Amino acid sequence: MKVRIGFLHNQEEVSVELSGKYDVVDSFGNIVDSLTDGQISVTVERGIPATFNWYDKLDTFYEVEQTEEYRDKYFFKGIPVRILKVGCQINAELDNFEYWVLRKREKPTDIYYERGDYRCKKIVDKKGSGFIKMNGQLFRQKIRLIPLSKDCSMTVEQVKVGIGFHWEHKEKLEYEGEIEILIDLAGKLTVVNTIELEKYLASVNSSEMRNDNNREMLKAQTVAARGTVLATMGKHHYQEGFDLCGDDHCQCYQGTRRVSKLSKEMAEATCDEVLFYEKRICDTRYSKICGGITEKYSTCWEDQDFDYFQAVQDRGAALENGSDASSASAAAALIDDHEFECFCNTKKYELPQSLEFCKDGFRWQETISIDKLNKLIKRQISQDIGGILDLIPMQRGPSGRISHLKLVGEKSEIIIFKELKIRNLLSDSHLFSSCFYVKKVKNKQGKTEAFVLHGAGWGHGVGLCQVGAQVMGQQGYSYEQILSHYYRKTTLKKLDLQ
Repeated sequence: MKVRIGFLHNQEEVSVELSGKYDVVDSFGNIVDSLTDGQISVTVERGIPATFNWYDKLDTFYEVEQTEEYRDKYFFKGIPVRILKVGCQINAELDNFEYWVLRKREKPTDIYYERGDYRCKKIVDKKGSGFIKMNGQLFRQKIRLIPLSKDCSMTVEQVKVGIGFHWEHKEKLEYEGEIEILIDLAGKLTVVNTIELEKYLASVNSSEMRNDNNREMLKAQTVAARGTVLATMGKHHYQEGFDLCGDDHCQCYQGTRRVSKLSKEMAEATCDEVLFYEKRICDTRYSKICGGITEKYSTCWEDQDFDYFQAVQDRGAALENGSDASSASAAAALIDDHEFECFCNTKKYELPQSLEFCKDGFRWQETISIDKLNKLIKRQISQDIGGILDLIPMQRGPSGRISHLKLVGEKSEIIIFKELKIRNLLSDSHLFSSCFYVKKVKNKQGKTEAFVLHGAGWGHGVGLCQVGAQVMGQQGYSYEQILSHYYRKTTLKKLDLQ
């Protein structure tokens, strides 16, 4: 099975260094040229951006037979809706299709939501168009570079890694398989790598974790990464010409140069294995450090939950007591407990050298001055709420992560929804997590001059906790046990993905 990974976006020019012989194929499937070794430069000509309509997502269902029922449900309420099918066919018997019930709306005036939201969808009305220029020739819409032998590879310059995070930078990365350069939604160039799923997963493993990680943990990580691919491909980037992006938004994919022998072994050892809940592939998401309790899906994404994403205390079964941290007092108690007994407690357990950078992610503290906070808010929210007076957590998930945060300004108030938007808003890149409580720092006149955030965990906290899984592996748990700990009520199956 092959997957299509978009990894370089919105470019006026793309530089590619070829090693080996490639056929150049146009958008009609015709071989129009052959290239051997050397550097090529591709530019966009007469690019026209796509146009969009905006919709509120009212519902999601998973069986086409429900279409009429959902249409009737809204029709009789006088609500005009559109149903959009997203996803893809995985093999002859299995798909991951979803059907979105959408209602047209005005374009959001707030920059904060213009990037799209889990409930506010930006749907293409007319695709981007233009020509691609290479070696003096113009090609409409896209070109494909198809390798003619297995030892072909290509290197692409200026690929962004860690987009939106404080470690964002550009690298020169190497890729195997087919490369497609297409006109994207911005009327510019996007580069897409088509590669075998298991090769892709070997690369993801090498990017997400390292050779000194526990083997059972790496197997569990590989199964989780495979499930994320198969459950989400064709959805997150359903109108962009590829299945997944190559960055943290989907999964971190940095080509083939860094693929290790161990990572290949882990892909082979778990080949085609995925977790199922009932008849559907589980969207087996993962994060760095849950902080002691894993989070439910709806805290971070859409307003729905899945039985396999339960709030799990990250500890052995004998210590699990069923409590959560969704109240303010329970969240504060968890955050202040630096000795909390759990697998991902980086203060208690030794980690391999490659995970030393995670040490400060179990419990952390961030101080934000009023001036800095006002700038951060003004940068992302067009509504003028005045100078910030208070940050008030309104609702938390079971891990203590905030899903609703009220910003109190001198002029008005606004509530920010969902874990990642809260993390984005309060940082130049991202806070470690939205599991925090707030303390005010006042000056001599009693005026608030800063907020101190006391926090726990790194990432959204849903599904597998990578550091927790590492410690579980070190303690002798098998990868099957690790998976069943983080994804409850699931069944591990081997699929035919050829």
